[in-house]
Amino acid sequence: MRLFLTATLAAAVAGSLLPLLKARLQAVGPEMPGRAVYENTCSRCHGLEGTGGKAPWLVPFGWSYSQALDIVRHGGSGMPAFPESELSDDALKQIVDYLKTLNQTHVK
Repeated sequence: MRLFLTATLAAAVAGSLLPLLKARLQAVGPEMPGRAVYENTCSRCHGLEGTGGKAPWLVPFGWSYSQALDIVRHGGSGMPAFPESELSDDALKQIVDYLKTLNQTHVK
């Protein structure tokens, strides 16, 4: 009986979370160019999904591209500066676009 209840509860939870997980995967699938750039450049400090770690949360993401460019190029408040030789403007644009997709699926 206990096994049946556990299996039933697990199925109910999985069934209620499945649509959310499916939407999340579609929104931030591996084909999103900025995801790989973000993971390689930013995630070690800001976490895999921009929800913090050694550095502040980036999601929900509210900066414009020009604001993000200024922060990334000049650093400050513990953020190191990244010169264009380490992170191109195009790569930063991909990161900004990726972080904005996380806004759509971010659940607090």
